[in-house]
Amino acid sequence: MPLDWLTQDLLYLLLRGLLLTVVLTAATAGLALVVGVAAGTMRLSANRFVRGLAVVHVEMHRNMPALVLMIIWAFALPNLFPAEMRRGLFFDNDLLNWISGWSGLSLPYYTLAAGIALVLNTSAYLAELFRAGVGAIPQQHVDAARTLGASRLELFRRVLLPEGLRTAFPAISTRLIHHLKNTALAAFVATPEFFHSAQTAITRTFLALEFLLLAAAVYLLLAFAFSGLLRWIEKQWLAAGSRQTSLTTAR
Repeated sequence: MPLDWLTQDLLYLLLRGLLLTVVLTAATAGLALVVGVAAGTMRLSANRFVRGLAVVHVEMHRNMPALVLMIIWAFALPNLFPAEMRRGLFFDNDLLNWISGWSGLSLPYYTLAAGIALVLNTSAYLAELFRAGVGAIPQQHVDAARTLGASRLELFRRVLLPEGLRTAFPAISTRLIHHLKNTALAAFVATPEFFHSAQTAITRTFLALEFLLLAAAVYLLLAFAFSGLLRWIEKQWLAAGSRQTSLTTAR
């Protein structure tokens, strides 16, 4: 049979890796969006210290490769501590043991380290995209909200946040798709996501071409599916924004 090399054990291994890739992408993309919006808002602050913190985050994590960040968080950071403390902090404590029992991950810290690196790297890009989206908001929208007596919080919640995200969403979508593909880098820090599972299958069978082509096809399908989801969200959001604008004009 054409796929007789894809045994039941290997299929189970790949499906578990695929599930972790989807979960890792969803969790880290959501967190990166939240952190990115927060950092982008801080970049707009009149407070020099707050603005400086955001600049440090953006410039540091945007200009450092995601793989280097993962290696620092996974391997370099634990080595700063003595052996006993390192084991207790990063590999053998109640929280990590609970995560291991719940998820089946033998070394959950490496997955957490990969997730932290992905969030920091992607959020740095999203911060600048959100800041650019806010900068593209027509000044009359902001002036109208202030004229109606909106506080700073209300201005951010009702004008800057929704309109800034809506304006920047096409660029944000592109970055999030890139974020999905970056999850494959987690294989290099012992995270059993899909690409790591494909590497394990190659090691067991020596069928590099077959499993690499399979991995490429799966990532292509994941990217198409994620892109379709983001386009659907964008259409719904734009439609909702148009209805809200029409109601405001009618009033």
